[in-house]
Amino acid sequence: MRFIDEVYEFYKGHFNGDEEDITAIVVGILAEQSREDLLALVDDMDDEELFQMMATYMIEVMKRKVAMEEEQFPATIMH
Repeated sequence: MRFIDEVYEFYKGHFNGDEEDITAIVVGILAEQSREDLLALVDDMDDEELFQMMATYMIEVMKRKVAMEEEQFPATIMH
């Protein structure tokens, strides 16, 4: 995606491989965008990029839901 490529080129000297750094930069950039801006980015995606974005989002949300459920209802060990 061209937008990601541009962001990467702009910030590549700031990344140290730490996921927290990447998260902070991405969240900061997205927070500055309007809904229309975000929808325009999605509209510019090809089918593969859209699929990857949706798959990644759905996988992460499902992981969080499973983790929250496990936190609320820990599995009991049966002998």
